[in-house]
Amino acid sequence: MSSPRPDPKPCREQDIGLFEVMKRDGWARLGKFHTAHGILTTPAILPVINPNIQTISAREMWDKFGVGGIITNAYIIWKHDKLREPALESGIHELIDYPGVVVTDSGTFQSYIYGDIEVENEEIVEFQHDIGVDVATMLDVFTRPDMSPEEWEQGVQTTAERASPAISSAQGTPLNGPIQGGLDNDLRRKSAQLMGAESFAIHPIGGIVPLMEGRRYTELFAMILAIRKDLPPERPIHMFGCGHPMLFPFAIALGVDLFDSAAYVLFARDGRILTPEGTIHLDNLQEWPFPSASLSGVTPEVVRGMNADERCGILARVNLEVTLAELARCRQAVHEGKIWELAEARSHCDSDLRKAWNSIIDRKNSDEAISGLVESQHLQRNGGIRYMDDSPIHRPDLEHIRATMKERWRPPPITGWNGRGEHRFVAIFAIAEAPWRRSIEDCVKRLLLLNPAAIPMIATPLGLLPYSLEDINPYAHLMRTETEMGDLDDDFIEAELQRLGLADLPMNIIFYAEDKGIMESMVDAVVHAEQLGEIDLTVLDDQANHQAVSTWLHRWSVADKLALFVNVDSVHTWQALAKGRMVMSRTGRVKNILTADGTHLASPRLTDGGISLTLEGAKWLHDLPSASEVDSPGSEGGGLSGPAVVHVDEDAEPFVRKGRNVFHGFCLSADSTLRPGQPCLICNSSGELIGHGISRVDANEMMAFRKGIAIRVRDGVRDE
Repeated sequence: MSSPRPDPKPCREQDIGLFEVMKRDGWARLGKFHTAHGILTTPAILPVINPNIQTISAREMWDKFGVGGIITNAYIIWKHDKLREPALESGIHELIDYPGVVVTDSGTFQSYIYGDIEVENEEIVEFQHDIGVDVATMLDVFTRPDMSPEEWEQGVQTTAERASPAISSAQGTPLNGPIQGGLDNDLRRKSAQLMGAESFAIHPIGGIVPLMEGRRYTELFAMILAIRKDLPPERPIHMFGCGHPMLFPFAIALGVDLFDSAAYVLFARDGRILTPEGTIHLDNLQEWPFPSASLSGVTPEVVRGMNADERCGILARVNLEVTLAELARCRQAVHEGKIWELAEARSHCDSDLRKAWNSIIDRKNSDEAISGLVESQHLQRNGGIRYMDDSPIHRPDLEHIRATMKERWRPPPITGWNGRGEHRFVAIFAIAEAPWRRSIEDCVKRLLLLNPAAIPMIATPLGLLPYSLEDINPYAHLMRTETEMGDLDDDFIEAELQRLGLADLPMNIIFYAEDKGIMESMVDAVVHAEQLGEIDLTVLDDQANHQAVSTWLHRWSVADKLALFVNVDSVHTWQALAKGRMVMSRTGRVKNILTADGTHLASPRLTDGGISLTLEGAKWLHDLPSASEVDSPGSEGGGLSGPAVVHVDEDAEPFVRKGRNVFHGFCLSADSTLRPGQPCLICNSSGELIGHGISRVDANEMMAFRKGIAIRVRDGVRDE
């Protein structure tokens, strides 16, 4: 028999109530919430424990299921003498025999069910403090969907008026500040602003149980979107009463950190089993649809023959297993940068969820409530990308790279590899399988030898891709079948050319063929057609020309990657590389990028096609003139300003110079262009460069959080 799970260690007193983000995938976050009874890892669910009826005991949840936190009802404990007295004497943790994080509700849900309760706001909050809960909840006003707009507004106002007295009554205990407002999302925003201005630790979204019961998921997701922007980013968002695993991927992708529910036992009482795809009734089962430790050795028929309490107990444990497993799956998806991919897959399991999912996709480029979703996604990713729709470009995790390319990419210099400007046109290579370096590189080089001003592009399911970026994720890592690229939509191609600023140029499509001779003939025909005359094939016979084209392609790739991933104006890069050189690997890939004097600026990455700055590269960028100074008439540059700059205080400076990470609380300012997962320069208060790294947050979050790593420092400028 396994030994009991060890009790948690209390967090440092100064950290209690603080939230730190360990990893993120857009708005989805892997975090740690610090309490007097250990760290609660998020996203997490707080199973509801009824102190009078524990179908699964709190101790079993800790020891057997590894549950890090539970929620119980302070009003029920307060109301019953047999619970209140022991709780006041020994504390809530001893009362329910649970060593982990204990969150309590105040009785608001009981007021929703029964119409009224017997306790006042300050009294119930003070009681929660007195019994030693880790997170208390104020007595807010539950705003039901069937209430009038006037009642919704009154609920928001009354809840806000109770906020400050509740915080005082909590006496330092971290406190939940619920967001109300019924179905009026403007009121929800107002509630978020009012409650966000107070010193709450967590913000639950209240009044949503009726929406989930009515499968009104579109309204539910719209509600999350409405309040997210106005809540302080350093506080977790909690969906009060949400516990069905089918909702987890969507809510987490929209920024929800915590859930709670009694669904695991309520559904069990009705003979129903929770799954990520929906709900299954025991009466319909001949075999179990998934493995479960709680179902080992029993069949559905055996469980149906149990008495009500025994059947409820075994199904409740199954439901809890499934719930925790789906949350673990979501956390892993966030860790891998694939929460939107998981949500996309789950959306196909339920028509109402599919409708709600599509509502998010439809709104993301036009609704202010969802602004920032695309740019919050990490630009550089690892691993293969699956998609299930015909148009993967509408997924925010994939659209970010497209949006950034539109903003930052510019065509290469028209002079090309030989320094002579010629007739410029776009050549689109279609139906070629990645890796494109292997399938079409020779034909791309032939195209450029015959016309140095040509712009080779690749047709992909995510849109047109400059050949210079042929190895970047997700374009080169999108898992698809060849037939999905069989038909090129003219309107789509036209829109892509417009998006990339190439609509005014002539365009030709070169279809991939396994026969290299056929491909070469197509390239020759396209160049002949564009130049309206005979083409000089003798240029193909000079090996020096081939080497010059290869070198130029490497430089074009570096220039485009620095623009796309580091926000460096291509004018600077082409100037720096004009007489520079590349250190090549044995396989013909660029290893290091050097200037003419041998300064190592950056290195391409094979894993995701990205690029990594060196310290010397960071110094080069810091010393460059501003974009306004180089964006002259006729320039091929895009007026890009370079990586964002973060200024840190004097306490952090010596650590950054040694290559140590920047922690929240030591940042003085951050450029508005700062994005999660992108490079940034780190300067002291005087503007002197002291290091560079990868930001884990945006500019707003950089200044808001008080706990955790803000920048992963890659290198620091040592004191001389």
